[in-house]
Amino acid sequence: MSELKPLPAHLIGGNFLLTETAPGQVFTPEDLSADQRLMAQTAEKFMEKEVLPQFEALEHQQEGLAPKLFRQAGELGLLGMGVPTEYGGLGLDKASAVGVEEQLTRLGGFGVTCGAHCGIGTQPLLYFGTAAQKQKYLAKLASGEWMAAYALSETGSGSDALGLRTKATLSADGKHYLLNGTKM
Repeated sequence: MSELKPLPAHLIGGNFLLTETAPGQVFTPEDLSADQRLMAQTAEKFMEKEVLPQFEALEHQQEGLAPKLFRQAGELGLLGMGVPTEYGGLGLDKASAVGVEEQLTRLGGFGVTCGAHCGIGTQPLLYFGTAAQKQKYLAKLASGEWMAAYALSETGSGSDALGLRTKATLSADGKHYLLNGTKM
């Protein structure tokens, strides 16, 4: 078994906030390629044409509007940038997503929805999912057909992930999981 290499200091905990960063580790929008800027422009046009004009309706939670806009973002590829092409995504790196994410966050609630979907909703499948799970879920997540969710908050621990008590245990027959606990 090979030993894991220790992480660079700037990747441990919040060290990136506390230690000096070497200039070569800093990424700025000026570093984007022409293709990456084009993707950001696609997201910018989408936000200006489809999302921002709907600000009041979104704020007042007009029924069906947020999921509709979310699906449109997926159809444009804005939700599947980091998902490999074999699973229905664009297969792009993190740097390619910077400009797109900057545009999607122009409207906080919509940006948080997209960010949570792509980050805590989709990324765990990319990193830890089985091939079967990736095949089943990623294309629908990347297209916006399905919206990812993350059930963190619990009565006794709030959003403290280390204090969670809900457990999933494999059933005796090995066909499904049993959940015990309470989410808020």
